[in-house]
Amino acid sequence: MLGVAGGLFAVEGATSAAAKASSKPLIVWIDTSRVAYEKAYMAANPHANIKWVIYNGNANGTGVLQSKFALWNRTGWPSNAPDVMFDTQNYDAVQLGTAPYNDLLNLKSDVPKKVLNGFAKGSLAACTTPSGQIVCLRNDSAAAVLWVNPGLYKQFFGTAAVPTTWAGILADGQALNTAHAGYLVGDIGDAFDEDYYLWGNECPLDQVTGKGKIEINPSSSNCTGIANAIDSSGDMGKSLSQTSVFASSFNPNKVVMMVGPLWYGTAVFQTGATGGVPTGTMTAYPPPAAVNGAHATGALGGGLWLVSKHAPNQKAAAAFAQFMATSPKIQKVGVDAGLPQYVPDEASYLSSLGSVFGDPSTTEASWKTAASEVWTGWSPVPWSTDAVWGSTALANLTANPPASFASQLLPYAEGLANQARLAGFTVKSPVSAVANGS
Repeated sequence: MLGVAGGLFAVEGATSAAAKASSKPLIVWIDTSRVAYEKAYMAANPHANIKWVIYNGNANGTGVLQSKFALWNRTGWPSNAPDVMFDTQNYDAVQLGTAPYNDLLNLKSDVPKKVLNGFAKGSLAACTTPSGQIVCLRNDSAAAVLWVNPGLYKQFFGTAAVPTTWAGILADGQALNTAHAGYLVGDIGDAFDEDYYLWGNECPLDQVTGKGKIEINPSSSNCTGIANAIDSSGDMGKSLSQTSVFASSFNPNKVVMMVGPLWYGTAVFQTGATGGVPTGTMTAYPPPAAVNGAHATGALGGGLWLVSKHAPNQKAAAAFAQFMATSPKIQKVGVDAGLPQYVPDEASYLSSLGSVFGDPSTTEASWKTAASEVWTGWSPVPWSTDAVWGSTALANLTANPPASFASQLLPYAEGLANQARLAGFTVKSPVSAVANGS
């Protein structure tokens, strides 16, 4: 899908330079989930000179931007290169904004400080390079919450009081395995599951401790605690599905509960996504407490607006990204996303949800709680932690029978350490195999 509109480029809050007519369109790359954003933007700015290009959003760490940028840095930046990009991967901004790429615009100069200060606490961490540059604007929160089908939960357990700990979730999984086989409390079938199980339990496998230094410790009790709890539950391959939540064979109507990001509410569970559940079925509850008792959670995706420093009109590109990340006219149409990270847009977005969820007030409160509990010890780094999990652990966990979760900690840590060394980091680890790079 390509769309080109000629005329005046106008953005709410843009500088005068950004609002001037241009013979060259602003080239914007978005994924298919952001087509609604395109339509909303063009409705508000019908004469804007924008060329919209649909790509995969770098989904699941495919590295489309990385491969394109690497090529263009060698051969020259072409006239049809994107000026603004929507990216679904948390690690991409730091990677593309630092060596060897250095291709993203530092937005501190073009986005007013009061606007940057309007983003939720900690939400720009994935946009901030080690040198302090801000090379993206966060679109929405991807914090993990506990999604529950209250009707099924009460039917099977006779209570409306859902678990508040990982131990409680896994214990309920055991009960379902015995009495209601086929119903689910989670999954192990995706390359991003470690973002919930390990990140959400403060497992220090991705902890930057200083410039060019990282700690990777798979022997931490926070790592082994959740891994052993999963293994001892006997839930893997049973109430923990080995099927990806995006597979056509995944049935969301079998989910009694599942930890997942805010956007699971519509992208996974809502009618029309993967077969879906009826509108008003799912409710979000606060993320479960970590095995060490901490109020912590992980995150996945959430969306970043990136601006190329090669854009012919950097001010126009930055102003456009600012508008997309902060305008309620855009954010309120993103009900298939998560809670806007620009705090002034929260109320408008929440009011647009209507009866999508079973208990809107509980869902909204849980979203806000989760957004403030994303553990900062899982650092933004210039490599994909999900891709490493996918290449080191996923096939073993989805085998028949599945390997133990605990057995995947060391291979995963070694894979992360290899990526860190390739990026020039010094790795600190108490585990000799990781520390020695063997």
